[in-house]
Amino acid sequence: MKILVTGATGRIGHCLVDVLLKRGDQVRAFVMPADPHRSRVEQPGVEIVEGLLTDRPSLAPAVKGVDAVIHLAALLPSGRTAEELFEVNIRGTFNLLEALLPHADHIRRFVLASTDNVYPDNQGLRYLPVDEAHPRLSNNPYGLSKVICEDMCLSYMRRCGLPVTIPRFGLTLAGQELFDPNGFRAPFYVLKPFLARLRQTPTPDPIDLEAIRQLEAEDSEGVKLVVARNPQGRVNVDMINDPRNVADGLPLLLDKEVAVGDVFNLMAPHPFAYDTFTQYVSKLTGWPVIEVTVSWTFHHDFSIAKARTMLGYNPTRDIFQMLDDGWNILKPRLM
Repeated sequence: MKILVTGATGRIGHCLVDVLLKRGDQVRAFVMPADPHRSRVEQPGVEIVEGLLTDRPSLAPAVKGVDAVIHLAALLPSGRTAEELFEVNIRGTFNLLEALLPHADHIRRFVLASTDNVYPDNQGLRYLPVDEAHPRLSNNPYGLSKVICEDMCLSYMRRCGLPVTIPRFGLTLAGQELFDPNGFRAPFYVLKPFLARLRQTPTPDPIDLEAIRQLEAEDSEGVKLVVARNPQGRVNVDMINDPRNVADGLPLLLDKEVAVGDVFNLMAPHPFAYDTFTQYVSKLTGWPVIEVTVSWTFHHDFSIAKARTMLGYNPTRDIFQMLDDGWNILKPRLM
């Protein structure tokens, strides 16, 4: 099968390219001009086509002659305006669909990467674990962009028979990123960014003010970790997935006819609690751990039962395997 992968140089994309090549597929990687991660996909069996989702003419050579499209490319929300998210995520997906129209009857699968951001944030969830039937009640521009993309792709399926399937990803990070003191999730377990996040609370609860005081007293040179508990003693519960889990799962959407017209959570094997996670990071790195009480904690739990049953999705790398693998990569660089 000849497969176009947009976002091919990203966290998930370059892992997916490797998986597809091992399956014997031909891969066409759609890559931005001057992409700094281009080398990730420069290998035998990969045809590179440069272009931008916002430049429709550049999509024509990308879609010509392919059997399937896995559309991973999108702007993530951090540091992006609503207008930027609209132009790349929504208009870019529209441009890709329009470019595919003349080839729709030859396309065996169109896979749209979506997100858990289509569901509401932690305060608005109606039940746990969140499955694919949960109402899409996103309250942020990124989630909105993906809601619109989902509906748009399914509309094209009804319009021209394009066989669409939609995986929704949770937070996906490489294991080594979890040791970055300034990383994406660090504000929930690394002292300095955790303290900065608490200080930004518009009207902090007295409990949070006391936590700020305690953390300021502990703040010093070097990395320290934080375990936060709410007044009832509950810690944050999260799901972070390994990109390799997703890359292993995506080809199932190409192969399984039951995937067409449906939506699947392709997420981590199970949630984890931040106290055990943080203690594990501490064991590997030697960074000390401080405990504080805060006014609230969150609980993220997404069901992958549908993907397990219907697709055979079986993510094998949990958060602790991610930490082990990430530390094995980082440790030699630090010695």
